[in-house]
Amino acid sequence: MATYENTRLLVDGARGSDFGIAHSAYRMATIVTDLYTSFSKWNAARKTRNELASLSNYVLEDIGLTRGDIDAFSCQHKLR
Repeated sequence: MATYENTRLLVDGARGSDFGIAHSAYRMATIVTDLYTSFSKWNAARKTRNELASLSNYVLEDIGLTRGDIDAFSCQHKLR
């Protein structure tokens, strides 16, 4: 009967647990960053929508928009 040596698996497993913690921390940081980015984009669109809604129909027509275009235009707002 043959014996299976698995000491290398134990060493790799120990290292893998360190990477597991680092990977979990990285994933949490990514989630927080994604949430912040999503909130920032939503807030920028909200501000754009409110500013455009406060303009008169004449001014909106002058810049080439109608009241119906405000929602679509505000969603296209990009962060810089």
